[in-house]
Amino acid sequence: MPVLVFIEFTNGKINESSCQATTLANGQGDEVYGVTTSTDKNYNSTLGLKGFDKIFMINDFKNIECLSKIILDHDIKIIISPGSDLFREISSLISISHKFSIVSNVKKILDHKTAITTVYTGKVESEVNVINEKIIYLINKNIIESDTYDKNTDIIKIESKNLRINYEILEETKIDHDISLSDADIVVSAGRGLKGPENWKMIEDLAKKLHAATACSKPVSDAGWRSHHEHVGQTGLKISPKIYFAIGISGAIQHLAGVNSSKIIIVINNDPDAPFFKSADYGIVGDAFEIIPKILKALN
Repeated sequence: MPVLVFIEFTNGKINESSCQATTLANGQGDEVYGVTTSTDKNYNSTLGLKGFDKIFMINDFKNIECLSKIILDHDIKIIISPGSDLFREISSLISISHKFSIVSNVKKILDHKTAITTVYTGKVESEVNVINEKIIYLINKNIIESDTYDKNTDIIKIESKNLRINYEILEETKIDHDISLSDADIVVSAGRGLKGPENWKMIEDLAKKLHAATACSKPVSDAGWRSHHEHVGQTGLKISPKIYFAIGISGAIQHLAGVNSSKIIIVINNDPDAPFFKSADYGIVGDAFEIIPKILKALN
C-alpha cells in the first residue's frame, strides 16, 4: 500500500518536518510517494535518501486536480503530512473531494487506523481509532528522529491546465532569517522583560551562536518591538523545537499553549515566582542583562 507525503521545502531543501513524516510513512506502507512544488529535478532525484520511492512534481498544492490525479491513479488511502497551516488547508480540500478523514496533532502512528494525538494544547494525549479507510495524518514537529534510506527515486511531473486560484496576494514581505521559526530546532524567545526593542541585539546574538530562530511573546509584537511573524503562543505560532529559551517572559497560559510541546524549556527570569518556572526543565533566576552576556562569552 503506497503512502503519500506532502513535502515542504526551506531554502531549497526538504525540511525536517517532511523528513519525519517520510520516516513515519516508511513504517506504514510498501512504497512512499512525495508530492512537491519544487522544480529542481536534480535535487528531487536525491530524495531517495530521505525515503521516497516516487516524487510527483506539481505547480501548486492548491491545484486539487493534480492532487486528485495522484490519489486516484495510485489508489492513495494514507497521507502523512507536516501539520502546517498550508497543509491543514489542503487536507480539508482533499477531505471534501475524496472523503478522507483527518487526524491532526499526531504524536505517534500505531497502525494504519490508530494514532496517538495531543489535545488541550498538548496537556493530554488521546488514542484515535479511525473507521474510514482513507486517512490524512497531520503530524506534530519533532515527534521522531528522521531516518536515511537507500532508494532510487522516480520523478513524475503532473501537468494541469485548470489551476483554480481562490486567493489574491495583497502584499509580500521577505523575512531575512536563516532559520524558519517553524522549522527551528532551537528557539530563543524574549518578552517584556527586555524593556524595549533596542535591547534585542543580545537575543539575536545568542540565536546566531546557537544556530537558532528568534521569537517573542504577544505583548512584544503588539507593542511593535518585534514583527508579528515572531509571535508564538495561543494566538500566534505553535512550535515544537528541541530547545526553547524563554527570556523575560512570565509564562502566561496563552503563551505556554504555543510552546509547551517543546522538548526542553529553559527559562531566564528575575522573578522567582514567574509561572514559566513551573513548566521549565531548567530555570535561572536572575537579570537577563547580566546572564545573557555571560552565556555569549562562554559560547565564544
